[in-house]
Amino acid sequence: MISFNLTWILIISFLLLSLLLGVWASRGKDEHIDDFLVAGRKIKSFFGLATLSSTEMGLVTIVYFSQEAFENGFVALITAFIAALSMWLIGKTGFVIQKLRTLEIRTVPEYFTLRYSNSIRVIAGILTFLTGILNMGIFLQVEGRFLCIILGLQIEYLPIVMGVLLIFVIVYTTLGGMYSVIVTDVFQFVFIIIGTVITSFYVFNYSGGISGMIESVNANIGPMGFDVINAPNYGYVFIIWATLYYLSGWSSWQPVVQRTLSMESVSSAMRLFRITSIFMFFRASLPILWGIAALAILGSVENTQIALPTMLLKVVPSWMIGFIVIGFLAASMSTYDSYLLSFSSILVQDIVSPLMKKKVADSKRILYTRVGIIVIGLFIFFWGVYYNFTDTVFRIIALTGSLSYAGIISGLAGGIYWKKANKYGAYAAFILSAIPPIYSIIFPEVNPVNAGLFSFILAPLGMVIGSLLFAKRLLQVKN
Repeated sequence: MISFNLTWILIISFLLLSLLLGVWASRGKDEHIDDFLVAGRKIKSFFGLATLSSTEMGLVTIVYFSQEAFENGFVALITAFIAALSMWLIGKTGFVIQKLRTLEIRTVPEYFTLRYSNSIRVIAGILTFLTGILNMGIFLQVEGRFLCIILGLQIEYLPIVMGVLLIFVIVYTTLGGMYSVIVTDVFQFVFIIIGTVITSFYVFNYSGGISGMIESVNANIGPMGFDVINAPNYGYVFIIWATLYYLSGWSSWQPVVQRTLSMESVSSAMRLFRITSIFMFFRASLPILWGIAALAILGSVENTQIALPTMLLKVVPSWMIGFIVIGFLAASMSTYDSYLLSFSSILVQDIVSPLMKKKVADSKRILYTRVGIIVIGLFIFFWGVYYNFTDTVFRIIALTGSLSYAGIISGLAGGIYWKKANKYGAYAAFILSAIPPIYSIIFPEVNPVNAGLFSFILAPLGMVIGSLLFAKRLLQVKN
């Protein structure tokens, strides 16, 4: 009873402190849209590191990496290397992000107005918006189920857990925008680190360390658990797709890019990527090792998605559960606040405002963004309650991400690095990139990785062919 009470005291205290900090950060900071969306572009290195790292270290991230490793073994570690190296490479070269930060835009789709046309911006906004809210609904369901298990709650309480999480995040994000997001992210980052350290200590200790994990993968998966090239769900196709996926995600995904747009300078934005790439390695590799440890401790289980929380209940003392739960809550909340703000800003800045005949004042944009945060919160709540998926969480998220990633990065890279790129090429890139994932959603037997890779092949082809085919038409219009 004492440990149970301690757990709930810690959880309630953490939620209230996050709310109070978020409300405190919102005071007098929303006069201009730049303040609300990109914190006045005043973020320094440490705060950038904390907010970007905590945003990308969501509880859903922990779940899907551990599930991948539980099912596939050590080969899943290739994802950690790809994620880290691709982010470092972008920070070193400035690929796409340097130009976006130099232009001082607020959202990724805003670039398409400057380079192509308003209509391209709206299409890019719609695709990014749909990808974001579909992903968030999956996040909420997965994380709510995880928390129900580790807190010993019946699954019937899933909607309540999901709802409580959302309410706290929506309140402070709606009030303070990016200022509230960054302040709470820094606070939550500390608890993410604490929860990660505690979890790793117990998990590695009870699983027999690396040697125990190796024995378990040998016994349960066999040689394919170590052979990246020949493993059934990996191989060259996966490596190529994952590389393209992370390169495009780090350089065009609004919740990530919005951090670079908030940094105080172009050089600090690029430095942010190089430093954060180290954390991105551990963000993936530690949950992967936890998943392998779960295999060593539990053996085969029917539902691999709940293997990690089931294992944690076995190895973590009851009086310590509260400390790791608030670490997981911190990971969850820091993702939701960023995503809610990012996709509400796209809804207002890139879909609604460009379609309105009159210029929208900053005060109205902030109001609409706040309303958007609430509406998106309601949508993902009901989507999370009623949507059922059959593949692993990682691959489903990757599939929905393919709806926009390939088209957006083709439009950005084409516009920035190729003078002949035009709006017709952008149209073609968007259309062609969306076909494979939509087909895979309709026909689930199609491998999401194959569909995603096909998107990355079709999108740049669409950009090149569409731009060249209609180049003469653009010249005629100009003349």
